[in-house]
Amino acid sequence: MTITDQIQTDVVVAARSGDRRAIGALVTDHLPLVYNFVGRMLGRHPDVDDVVQETMLRAVRDLPALREPSRFRPWLMAIARHQVTERHRTRHALVSRTAPFDEESHEPDPATDFAGVTVLRLDMSVQRRQTAEATLWLDDDHRETLALWWLEAAGVLTRAEVAESMGLSVAHAGVRIQRMREQLDVARTIVAALAAPARCPGLTAALAGWDDVPGALWRKRIARHLRECDVCGAAGKSLVPTERLLAGAALIAVPIDLQSRIAVLGKAPSAGLPVAKLAAAGAAVVTAAAALLFLLDSDPEQPSAVVAAPPSPVVAPSATSPPSPSPSVAAKGITTTTITLPVPFAYRIPGYSGKQHSRRTPFAVAPNGTAWLAWLAADGANVHVTPLGKDFERSGDDIVVPGREASGLIAHDDGFALLTRRADPNGNTFGDSGAYLIRYRDGKQAWTSLLTDAGTSTPMLVGDLAWNGTVYGAYFAVRDESGHFGDRLAYRSAAGKPVPGGWDWGCSHNTGIALAAEKKTPFASVCANDWKDGLFLNTGIGFPRPGAARLDHEECVAGYCGEPFGGDGGGYSNLVRFPDGRYLLAWQSRGWSRASPDPADDYGYLVTARWENHNVAVTSLAGKDSPAVPLTTDPSTRAIRYLTSTAATDHVNVRIGRLGTAAFVVWDQVAVSGCSAGVCDGRYTGTYGQVLTAAGAPGGKARKLDVQVGGDLAPLADGSLAWPFVDKAPDYRSRGKASPTTRTITIAIMKS
Repeated sequence: MTITDQIQTDVVVAARSGDRRAIGALVTDHLPLVYNFVGRMLGRHPDVDDVVQETMLRAVRDLPALREPSRFRPWLMAIARHQVTERHRTRHALVSRTAPFDEESHEPDPATDFAGVTVLRLDMSVQRRQTAEATLWLDDDHRETLALWWLEAAGVLTRAEVAESMGLSVAHAGVRIQRMREQLDVARTIVAALAAPARCPGLTAALAGWDDVPGALWRKRIARHLRECDVCGAAGKSLVPTERLLAGAALIAVPIDLQSRIAVLGKAPSAGLPVAKLAAAGAAVVTAAAALLFLLDSDPEQPSAVVAAPPSPVVAPSATSPPSPSPSVAAKGITTTTITLPVPFAYRIPGYSGKQHSRRTPFAVAPNGTAWLAWLAADGANVHVTPLGKDFERSGDDIVVPGREASGLIAHDDGFALLTRRADPNGNTFGDSGAYLIRYRDGKQAWTSLLTDAGTSTPMLVGDLAWNGTVYGAYFAVRDESGHFGDRLAYRSAAGKPVPGGWDWGCSHNTGIALAAEKKTPFASVCANDWKDGLFLNTGIGFPRPGAARLDHEECVAGYCGEPFGGDGGGYSNLVRFPDGRYLLAWQSRGWSRASPDPADDYGYLVTARWENHNVAVTSLAGKDSPAVPLTTDPSTRAIRYLTSTAATDHVNVRIGRLGTAAFVVWDQVAVSGCSAGVCDGRYTGTYGQVLTAAGAPGGKARKLDVQVGGDLAPLADGSLAWPFVDKAPDYRSRGKASPTTRTITIAIMKS
């Protein structure tokens, strides 16, 4: 039994005894599984939500009777199978008494068509889309088998669990799956032939009288033609094996309205009763379910001993519940200083998904202990750079630098260097900006260096700036004249002159950047890439290719990869270096349940996300160009440690900084109200921090902070850590709305 399996078994055991947190975890983790299974079994039927809800209600009621907790998933799937069978039986009986047979197959509302939702939401390739359509041609028993095998192909269920769910031996289940696959292959060929630009005359004749509704009779008629027609039969010869297609297709997210219905049930008066007492009293199914489903709307910060991870190896992943409340870190060494701003600062910004995130506020400490804070004024035309003394109080008036973004900042004893963007002197098709590195010395501009050239521009830098004492490294996003996105790493000398190295066009389709200085170039760099579905250590390489170590598998859909480094992109203090040359990288991750090489894309992968929400992930690097543990496709790989592992809470705004000889990871926690395509809405419940060793092992428990994090985490000479933030609760409930503004920024200082 794996660590993950043991944790699940422990949760089930606790849930049987009435532990409300454990019950909530079971519902949250298994609701997508049941929803996808029922949806694919019922196909086009509009009753999917009702059957899913009834399945969960019965599972709660009968949970105390489950004898073997390790077999919870096949037990749950057997309940779902029974509920679907009952729905079919009841439906057919009703139809036989009330309507002619041909009225039973009426066309449903497209909004309730599960196959249609599959097509729309998964952003499939043509063959994935056709596979979803092919399921409508299957017999009911084969659709049931496919529903289970689909979950096996996605890495959610094992073959043994599939067999047990079907009430068969593994061998017999294999035979049934093979028969289903044969019928599915026929159905896929039919769909491909029907989608051909021009149909052969024989197929047109064979379709005479067809009402465009898939069914067994017409499947057999069309299949007969396909076997006899070389032209139409060829449509099936170029099909990619189904299991390969399914490996890249994620589970469909549970609709928010269904989650809302469940949450409403959880507010029933008897929701607080333990499940065991409800079952013993013979309570109604709905009342029992209320006890379970109440957890979906409860505070995720309540303590839970059930899902706490056992001690694990230094780099092994650790499954945990949301951090339990503990004495505030602020009371144990965090002090704050508030700075008044001369003009408003719009401190939130929508990311790729439209979700609001903290706007980048670069913060840097000079060798002499003074500091600089950069922030974009609400007018969007000027970057203010605020001077701070060693006590982080304002030490003078802001230096106002014309610029449209504050993307990186280096503090010097005599001034600062700023990465920003301005009007592009070369002009471009899109009206984008040019990227600039600007050096100020003794309050005056010393030099500017244009980092883009003719043919490339930057709509938004979302980058980072690093300095090793002699050379600056600026890493930022670019766009060419065709509209294609990538990134550029440019080096400049202390005088602003070009330094060899870097690249003009590196990580194509970049969705996140991390950069850290080394004594010599190349600097350590990481990019998130939506084309290759992952995070890459691309130090000195640029484009992710063989030689660029893959650090993570992330499912990417239509350019969205879960915003691993936050919605405003850039380094955001996601990569921290230790004196011995080791690194820790932190990000928000949806993990993966399956990852396999993409045969159509060199060095790309087909990835299925493990969670719809994000959890906190950390990996260790042995140096600037090699991970401490090579990544594998096994979801339990030792290369990544998950500081959190829950489906009920979103973890975003992840940052990491060096705290003395250790590291400190921080993140915002959000009680999820719904997720779609990896984007979650919910209520902000606090900012949490976790101390890690240089190897990535947790040092004690995660703690809830009395402060937030909005800008770079800057290490201080005495081993302390400082960062800026806006002292207002962030809004994670909605997308795309205008940013609020503030006239103050607070600096937090945490002692090591």
